[in-house]
Amino acid sequence: MRALNALIASWLPIFTLSTPSFAGTIREHPAHGMSIVRFAELDSGVYKGSKPKTDADFAFLKSKHIKYILQLRFLPLLSRAEQKRARRYGISLISVYINASPKSPSEKHVNRILEILHDRCYRPIYFHCDIGRDRSSLIATLYQVYFKGLAPEDAWQKMKGFGFKDSWDLSGLKKYLVKHPTPPASLAVPSHTCAPAR
Repeated sequence: MRALNALIASWLPIFTLSTPSFAGTIREHPAHGMSIVRFAELDSGVYKGSKPKTDADFAFLKSKHIKYILQLRFLPLLSRAEQKRARRYGISLISVYINASPKSPSEKHVNRILEILHDRCYRPIYFHCDIGRDRSSLIATLYQVYFKGLAPEDAWQKMKGFGFKDSWDLSGLKKYLVKHPTPPASLAVPSHTCAPAR
């Protein structure tokens, strides 16, 4: 047993050195007692991570002055509990469908999500998918390419850095990233109408 403990101790520095150090890439909680993981700030007032589940999660988002939660949903009718809890904290929930499968998501859905994130009327905003890993990573990477100057050739590494799981069942998300290196014209100028999102 002592030999096994010594072997494990000798491996720990290797694993520690290989862990990415920037926010949103590792399964750390941004504050004590929270369930949110992969939390990152992409822009002033634009945050990403996993689905908030506890009162501590919503209290943390409220401490960041979050006005809107943008839920990247895959299955319908699963947002009622989150909507109810968000409302208690004075936060509005916007739910937009986005596919996560071997088939690429719809451009219409992706562009709608990015349009909301780019519109300063909805800030501060927090967006998430269920575990804050795959759909959130695609959207976060596209946001950085389209609006923050990330080079398209660096996008795949950034998406993996956000935690994307490169597997066949999620290959449609990777395909979308590769096929959309530049923003559509509709995203060139953000809307500032501040009309309620649907």
